Amino acid sequence: MSVRNGFLVTAALGLLCAGCASNANRPTSEITRARTLIEQAEKSGAQQYAAAELDQARNKLRLANAAVEGGKNDEARARANEAAADAELAQARATSGQAKKAADEVQSSTDALQRETNRNQGATTSPQP
Repeated sequence: MSVRNGFLVTAALGLLCAGCASNANRPTSEITRARTLIEQAEKSGAQQYAAAELDQARNKLRLANAAVEGGKNDEARARANEAAADAELAQARATSGQAKKAADEVQSSTDALQRETNRNQGATTSPQP
């Protein structure tokens, strides 16, 4: 093998290693986590109870994907982590909103039963003619 061929093989191996190293640094797990959390938030009713937070999470995930395409892996990782946090907040607010709705329904039923009890007690304690 000539020196020239040896140099070309070494250069090709160097480029191959550099390409593999940049792929290893990609925030794949962070983006996958953010995407999964957004899907979970959507399924838990976040669109109804936390639409703003859910939209923020989606936008930050878009920014993360764009940053990956631009080779800005650190920025992509940061945006993906922010998207995950926003999705978790949206899911928590959705859960809280659903719990509040259920509590309000229970309170409404309790109030109706209390009114009915008071009305029935009033009817039995009124003087007979």
